Amino acid sequence: MKDLNREVIEYFKEHINPGFLEYRKSVTAGGDYGAVEWQAGSLNTLVDTQGQEFLDCLGGFGIFNVGHRNPVVVSAVQHQLAKQPLHSQELLDPLRAMLAKTLAALAPGKLKYSFFCNSGTESVEAALKLAKAYQSPRGKFTFVATSGAFHGKSLGALSATAKSTFRKPFMPLLPGFRHVPFGDIEAMRTLLSECHKTGDDVAAVILEPIQGEGGRDPAAGRLFAGGA
Repeated sequence: MKDLNREVIEYFKEHINPGFLEYRKSVTAGGDYGAVEWQAGSLNTLVDTQGQEFLDCLGGFGIFNVGHRNPVVVSAVQHQLAKQPLHSQELLDPLRAMLAKTLAALAPGKLKYSFFCNSGTESVEAALKLAKAYQSPRGKFTFVATSGAFHGKSLGALSATAKSTFRKPFMPLLPGFRHVPFGDIEAMRTLLSECHKTGDDVAAVILEPIQGEGGRDPAAGRLFAGGA
C-alpha cells in the first residue's frame, strides 16, 4: 500500500494536476500515508489505504446525499445494469420520462419540464442557455449573481462565480454578468433598476439559497427569497 500511495501521488502530479495535491489537505497534512482513498466504509465514512476510517463531512460536494453505497441505490443500479446500462438515444427512454413526470408532480407552480444534467456546472450552463434563448429575443442580456457565489468552473458558470482565485486565470470571461453583495436585497433592487434605466435589462438572476463555497449564513439567502 505504501508503494501504491507514492504511485498515486506521482501520477496525480505528472498526469493530472500538481496543484491539486497542494489543494487537498489529505495530501499536505497526511503525507504518503493519508492521501489515498481506498473504499467506502459505512454510509458516511471513508477508509484509506492504511485502514484508517474517516467521517465524511463533505459527501463529494453533495453527490453522496444518501450516503456511500446506500443499499437501495446499489440495488437499483445493479438491476438496471443487468437490464440496460445506458440508453441508446435512438428510441424513447421510459425511465427518463417517468422521472420527469415524478419531478413535475413535486415541483411548485407550473414547472413541469426537466432537463437532466450530469453535474452542477453543467446544470448552470443549461440554465444560462435557457435564459438566453428565452430572453434574448426580448432584448434582455444581463445576468446577475452575488458576491461569494460559486456556480462552477466552465466558462458560463465561471462568469457567474465570484471568486477571483477561479476567475482571474480565464479573464476576460463572458460579458453581461454583474454581481451584488449576497443577501443585500436593496443592492439587488438598485442594480435591477439601474440595468433597466441603461437598457442592460436583466435576463436572469442566479443565486444560492445557502452558499457553500462562500460559507455564508443561509439567512441571507432567505432575505433574497423574501424580497423577490
